[in-house]
Amino acid sequence: MTGSDLTADREVGRDADGQVRVAIRLRGLVDLGTQPILEEALDEAMAVPAVRAIDVDLSGLTLLDSTGIATILHAYRLGATLKIRVRAHGSTGMVHRVLDITGVLAVLSGED
Repeated sequence: MTGSDLTADREVGRDADGQVRVAIRLRGLVDLGTQPILEEALDEAMAVPAVRAIDVDLSGLTLLDSTGIATILHAYRLGATLKIRVRAHGSTGMVHRVLDITGVLAVLSGED
């Protein structure tokens, strides 16, 4: 999937235990205009047959606004009800700082 300011590349594989996992690598910025791309990537990941884990790589993001945070948290909560572990990692700079200050970093990194 691509957008003018956000790309979300997806890779489906298996972890060491043989469980299906989806890795999503985000690059660019997530704001009101690009949030639908993120939402679609997460929805598609949730729809992968037998998926048990979704890992979102934030290392390529330069901006993650409140709509993006809300979208990832929604996927996290939905995943919990579907027994799909949703985690995010790799945030840097301002993205990392905002996630840390809001307490979202600990939740999405699995430290909750």
